[in-house]
Amino acid sequence: MKFGRRLYSLIPLVPLFVLLGTMDSRTLLLIPLALMAIQWYFIGALFLLTTAAFLIYTKTGGLYGLTVMALALLAVEMGYLDRERAPGEHYLILIAAVAMAFPTYLLMSALSPVLPRLEVTALAALLLVVLYLFARLVSS
Repeated sequence: MKFGRRLYSLIPLVPLFVLLGTMDSRTLLLIPLALMAIQWYFIGALFLLTTAAFLIYTKTGGLYGLTVMALALLAVEMGYLDRERAPGEHYLILIAAVAMAFPTYLLMSALSPVLPRLEVTALAALLLVVLYLFARLVSS
């Protein structure tokens, strides 16, 4: 039996729900929004904003917060790729681009005690631009 669409976007939602569920029981309210986020891109943007606001509200950051946001971004973007029936290479590029956030975070956290805040922010913005350019060059 062949299904009409792919549902790869459900894969990052499982570890996301596990991570959010261990943090606070109020995160269960994000589940319906997350399931709608893979269907509609606007709801996906609301899901990302709500997840970020919740992490800020609970003062959660570090690698845990980065992992939660990376999985949320993966779910929303993979939902878009599912709707567009994108080739497999696009999924790999998305996963590689999101995975590059972790070494970037570790680099910034290692450099932050050495450099003043403004330089760390500028360096993080520069790395973000380089990451964007890498993703654009690989996808074209």
